This record gives sequence, structure tokens and C-alpha cells, in this order.
Amino acid sequence: MGNCNQVQADESEEAQRARAVDLELAALEAQEENNFKILLLGAGESGKSTVVKQIKLIYKGGVSKKEREEYASAIRRNCIESMQTLLEAMVTLKIQFADENLIPVGEKLEDLGTEGTLTEELSFEIDSLWRDAGLQECYERRDEFWLLDACNYYFENAIRLGEDDYVPNDEDMIMTRVRTTGIVVTEFDDDINKYQLVDVGGQRSERRKWMHCFDDVKAIIFLEGLSSYHQVLFEDSSVNRMHESLQLFGDVVKNPIFEGTPIFLFLNKKDLFEDMIKKTSLKTCFDDFEGEEGTAMPALDHIKAKYNAVMQQHCPGKDLEISIVAARVRMDMKIAFADVKDSIKKLYKSKKLYKKPK
Repeated sequence: MGNCNQVQADESEEAQRARAVDLELAALEAQEENNFKILLLGAGESGKSTVVKQIKLIYKGGVSKKEREEYASAIRRNCIESMQTLLEAMVTLKIQFADENLIPVGEKLEDLGTEGTLTEELSFEIDSLWRDAGLQECYERRDEFWLLDACNYYFENAIRLGEDDYVPNDEDMIMTRVRTTGIVVTEFDDDINKYQLVDVGGQRSERRKWMHCFDDVKAIIFLEGLSSYHQVLFEDSSVNRMHESLQLFGDVVKNPIFEGTPIFLFLNKKDLFEDMIKKTSLKTCFDDFEGEEGTAMPALDHIKAKYNAVMQQHCPGKDLEISIVAARVRMDMKIAFADVKDSIKKLYKSKKLYKKPK
């Protein structure tokens, strides 16, 4: 009888331990259900870093004083380097200054190299260069060379950026271009859910690092700048940016690691696109475009169809949610990212993730 009681006691203790382990595993599983790792992918200059900055401002309440100081330094460099790029392009395209008095000003700026600082004096000189008709002629031909999309913002605000007591505002930070190298992880909470937004560099040299981010990904946001249909790569001026993006998108969606992973496409820079499409046909990128020229919607539909075709080629029947955004606009990002959060929560709760047909 005593041995029987001992066996029952041992079984009771073992059952309690088993229940404790089950409860712990259930708690971990429940916690994991509320953790969402979102991978932010796209070619260089697509706007991934702008999305990250907006998410920080929306969900984390802004940036630190140190970050703001770093943005001040970066946007001043953006201003100088963008003007240097235009001055180099003027030589290549054989365009002259309308005002010959600006020739030594341009030479002085070119001689600064990569170490120049945006002083108050230099900011007024950049402002003068920007107003020159010859330089504006070069700017109008910017599709023929690589140039930062936001350069006109830097030039139009050059005098303010050069002030001794300059402190960047939120829009300045959004417009600042800092090339992403390595992996940048932004974490934030929203109610009971925890999010990790993982951004990696989009230039070709940075893409080998993407593999390190592929574990436990709950969703992918793929970015493409709409204005890229008439722009070239930073790394190779012979390659159209949108063609590169479509190829990269195909590489992502056909990766077996992401078979069941929801993929969201953000077609970014709609503001630049709406201006560009009035002057430059989408046929410069896609010769099969037959829509109405000079209007945005037919061209947008054609671009969306191109990405959907890539998705269906590699993952028949898989949904692709597409948002048309200007990442620099806070409300655009607030709405688009809220849609992503709602969609992935519903998908993982219902467990209706995509499976490739056999």
C-alpha cells in the first residue's frame, strides 16, 4: 500500500511539472503571437529610411537630441554634395552658367571635396547657384544622371540650413538622406503587440546582409519609388531603377523562406511621380504601356500590374497588398502602416497563410 501511494505521489508531481511546462510553453506561444518582425526591403533610394524615420516619429514620440544633431550634420552634407553632383553634371552635359560671375563660386564649391562644411557664407552661394538658369537647365535633365530626389528641398532651404543655430525640424529629418549600411532595427509597442521593423541597405553591396534578417519574419514591406521609372541606379547609371526593383522583388517573392510570409508593396514617392508623368511617358521604362499619356492613374495601374504579374509568376494565388504613398507625408505612412498591422494580425490569428499549390 505504501509503495502504491508513493507511485501515485510521484505521478502527481510529474503531472504537475508537465502542466507547468505546458503552461509556460502556452505563455511563450501567446507572447510570440503578439510579436511581429517586419522586414523592410527594396532597392537603394526607394525610401526605406524615410519610412523608419516616420515610424519613429509616429510610434516612439520623436528622436533624441543626439540623433537630431546627427541629422543637422547629414542634411548640410546632402546640400553640399547634391550641388557638387549638379556642377559635375553641368560639365558632363556641357551646360554653362547663365551668370558668368558664378563660375568661380562653382569652382570653389567643387574644390571643397567631401570635407566641406555648410557655413552661412556657403549657404548663400548655393542659393545663388540654384537660382541660375544654366544650373536649372541641368536640373531639368536629372534623369540622365544620379541625383538625390530631395536636392531641391536642400537648395530651397540652404540659407536656413547654414545658420549657426540651425536645429532640424521634423520635415528636415524626413528629407535627410543617410545611406543605410548594415542592419537597423526599430522596436516599438502598440497596445499588447510588439513590433520590430528591420531595415537593411538597398544598394547592391548591402544585399548580402539581408540573409541575416530572415529568421522569424512575420511580414515584408517592399518599397519602390514610383519616380524610379525614369531614373538610374547609384551603382550603375546604365540600369533603370524600376527594372532593378522588379528583378529584386522577384528574388524576394520566389525565396522559399517567404512562401507563407505576407508581402506588402509600398509604391512610394507618388508626389514626384505625379509631376514626372506629366512630362515623361511611362514608355521610357515599359514599351508595352498603352494607357493615356500625361495622367497618373493609367501609369500607376500599369506599374501595379507589373508587380502583381511577378507575384503570380512565382506564387500563384498569393495576395499582394499595394499602397500608393508619399513616405515624406506623415498621414500617408500612418494609414499605410496601420493597414499592414491590421492585415498581419488578422492573418496570423486566422492562420490562413499562403501555401504554394503543388
